[in-house]
Amino acid sequence: MNSSVPQSASHSRRPATCDRPKKIEFLESTTCDEYSVFQPLISTRQHPLSLEISSICTLAFLCFTFLISGSVSLANDQVPLSIHLKTSEKDGTIAIDSNINFQAEIKNETQESISGKLQWSLCDAQKKSLLKFHQPKTLKVPADSTVTVSHEFQTPAAGFYYAKITLDSGQQKYSQLFRFGSAPEAIKSERVPEQDFEKFWSQTRERLEKIEPHYLATKQIESIDKKLTLFEVEFHSFGNVRVSGWLEIPKTPGPHPCVLRLPGYGQNMKPLNKFDDLAVFSFNIRGHGNSQKDISGKPNNFWIRGLEDKDDYFYRGAYMDCVRAMQFLKTHPKIDPQKIAVWGGSQGGGLALATAAFDSAVAYCVADIPFLVDWDNYFQLTTWPEMDQWIKSKDDQDWSSVLKTMSYFDVMFLAPKIECPVLSGIGLQDNVCPPTTIFCMLNRIKSPKKHVIYPERKHATGRQHPNLVWRTLRDHFQLND
Repeated sequence: MNSSVPQSASHSRRPATCDRPKKIEFLESTTCDEYSVFQPLISTRQHPLSLEISSICTLAFLCFTFLISGSVSLANDQVPLSIHLKTSEKDGTIAIDSNINFQAEIKNETQESISGKLQWSLCDAQKKSLLKFHQPKTLKVPADSTVTVSHEFQTPAAGFYYAKITLDSGQQKYSQLFRFGSAPEAIKSERVPEQDFEKFWSQTRERLEKIEPHYLATKQIESIDKKLTLFEVEFHSFGNVRVSGWLEIPKTPGPHPCVLRLPGYGQNMKPLNKFDDLAVFSFNIRGHGNSQKDISGKPNNFWIRGLEDKDDYFYRGAYMDCVRAMQFLKTHPKIDPQKIAVWGGSQGGGLALATAAFDSAVAYCVADIPFLVDWDNYFQLTTWPEMDQWIKSKDDQDWSSVLKTMSYFDVMFLAPKIECPVLSGIGLQDNVCPPTTIFCMLNRIKSPKKHVIYPERKHATGRQHPNLVWRTLRDHFQLND
């Protein structure tokens, strides 16, 4: 299959100078930042990767959350009938020409029986119906009871699809969707980068190298057990913008392996206080966390900042912030430059992939539910009013020009440059970063790669996934637990 979206899908929507020396300084400081285990915030839907909600957008967020929550669709507030749809396939994917079985648990929470006509549907990645299967008999769900029904599908080609069940009582329609995959490793996008893609990034790297980093690491506090020391690190990046992060260094001699942690959209990365044999750099790109001296985090509209011109686009600087963070870590005397991993989720996942593509010194890349990939499919499979409104407000912009600009920052085009192993956690029901876009990117990576799909997860991987990642990284760096 040459397209990541089944062929029946419609494509109508195209969518300041500093005198600090270059060497690393370690300065005593009386200031402290919160030094606790990082607790990830819940992503909002004001923007695909936003972690904060403004009061004026709360109502819109709640409405949107309901629409993508995967709950039973019903016209009124009362939900007398609930449907839980699941598959026996462990990760929700099958091979081409294989069958997949779905079970639907239909629960009647009222004191009266509910009957209706049952219909199963196979839908494409854009939720457009491909096939419908009507049950010949009326289904009756007794009062305060649960009825289980099942159906088997076979998909026409590689791609992501939806199994849909609908019960029509004549007065209400109750329905539920479940996304599943068919041979995701075979999904492809035929899109290619612009002709000057390589030249653009070569010139961008050259401009970064002309900026003195002025690395500054200020000692903040020691962990209670005296096994770690925390530093606030600041340096100058692309455009001479100051960016910062939190570096935790074990007290043992070293050099130590290190994990560079990168932020989700609007996320404030903070220290972990987790390991005494592994350095961790929790880094904030421009406009995030403690990197707002020159670039404000408000309004939280990073992905449309500078979108008129690729030279001014926000992610040009953001990608280079990550490159400079790697440069800092590689020159640090207590960090092993051969053992640096990058890890991020959502926007951070895209940043991690870009960092690994730009710097071959990255030893391992973890990109969970990554954003910034496969823009063309992304805007066919998702809807973001913020982007629609921005385009509408610009006389000289349309979807064609926007997609052209964003293509320079599409990690899918950077993926072939990655040389290190890659691990990606994926939420199969993710409507923020759909798995179609993720696999279009993953399937271009030539280095060893592994993905873990969480069938019922949306824009998240669950609590068990970070433990898997830490174990993977520690094993890769041969650290004993």
